[in-house]
Amino acid sequence: MPRYYDMDDILMEDEPISVVFKVGAHGCGLLDPGSETNDIEKGTKMDLPYWLAHQLHLRQAVSISVPASFSQMYGTFFA
Repeated sequence: MPRYYDMDDILMEDEPISVVFKVGAHGCGLLDPGSETNDIEKGTKMDLPYWLAHQLHLRQAVSISVPASFSQMYGTFFA
């Protein structure tokens, strides 16, 4: 049974989206398992769950890398 308030369970429940941080994020190092510090530096690339990537993008903290299958060129093949 999943633990409702467990951060690891929450972070792993959604599809990962590739993002690049536009700004530094202090105290968010736990999002990057390979990080040796508690901060995320500007320009760091990582995968985040969609719900988190979307909210950070709305706040202009990250840019989202759109998968090739969602690009406009591929859209014409599936329309």
